[in-house]
Amino acid sequence: MKKRIHTGCLEQTFLYNLLMNSELRIWRHMLLAIVLAIISFNQTYVIFQQNITELGCNLYWITLCNLASYLVVVYLNIYLLIPRYLMRKRYLLYTIVLFVIVFVLMCLLTIIEEGVHVILGQDISYFLNPIFILNYVSSFATIVLCLLGGAITIVLRHWTIDNKRVNQLEWIHIQSEVEQLKAQVNPQLLFNILDRTAVLARSKPDEASGMLLKLSQLLRYQLYDCSRKAVLLKGEINFLTNYLALEQLYSKRIWYSVAAEGEVYRTFVPPLLFIPFVQQAIVYIYRQNTFASIDLQFRVKNSRIHFICSFNNGNLLDQNDFSSIKQRLELLYGDNYSLSISKRVIILKLNMLNYE
Repeated sequence: MKKRIHTGCLEQTFLYNLLMNSELRIWRHMLLAIVLAIISFNQTYVIFQQNITELGCNLYWITLCNLASYLVVVYLNIYLLIPRYLMRKRYLLYTIVLFVIVFVLMCLLTIIEEGVHVILGQDISYFLNPIFILNYVSSFATIVLCLLGGAITIVLRHWTIDNKRVNQLEWIHIQSEVEQLKAQVNPQLLFNILDRTAVLARSKPDEASGMLLKLSQLLRYQLYDCSRKAVLLKGEINFLTNYLALEQLYSKRIWYSVAAEGEVYRTFVPPLLFIPFVQQAIVYIYRQNTFASIDLQFRVKNSRIHFICSFNNGNLLDQNDFSSIKQRLELLYGDNYSLSISKRVIILKLNMLNYE
């Protein structure tokens, strides 16, 4: 079973590369020309199979004329109709022009066929036969469907490329936001803690040493763990705990508690996902010169993360201050999250089951 799945993945990769890789462009055109050549030869052979001896080498010239007609129409569709009409969402105009071009192609092929029969001295009155008209309509529909199939393939290719480019831009944007978060966390506490430890180095060396230890853990997490695409939720919780501990040691105005339950050791999240909420809560606490406590709760159950950040004193939260955070959540999770902000409570729910 594993071998079969692996083979299928190889086939899918080959077809994907054949369609998407720019280096294989010439091979795509060669494959298209070969397919059209086979169709042209088969069509010519079926039509003139009773006159192969009389035609001789002329049969190949007729096949070449048919092939040239098909190539002109196909490449006209690829390089003119699709970019000018289909890609610009002018669907009705594209359909009309496509039908006209196919009709001209069918007329050209009919003229070639009639000319050959005239040269051979054969009766061409059968062109008015209902069977011929039915075959003509059938061929017309087949060619239109083939051209539309090719158009869908090209549109799918452009859509895949655009979608990949958008995903890359989103990822670059997310990474830049992570780097901005790192820059925000570093200066905010780094100079304050260093200044504080310099003061405490002589009078309270143990407290100064504890502050430097927590600061080193904070910076180590930012420098190494945050360079990954995803980190363990337990690592994020430890980072927030150290951050709040430093805030408490520096300001002496904050009391904090961090609680976690569930599979925090097996759940991965993007780095620095929760620190913006904690920072915003601390900002609102500092706006009032009073003692306050901040509580963080994490609960993981059935691939869902439930995060609550609350504080008991300070100004009320403002929705507008969380616009950049919402934008990052939207890029990362799409519809797989919910964020509730009310008074002094922030509730974030993440559905990791559908998160990729």
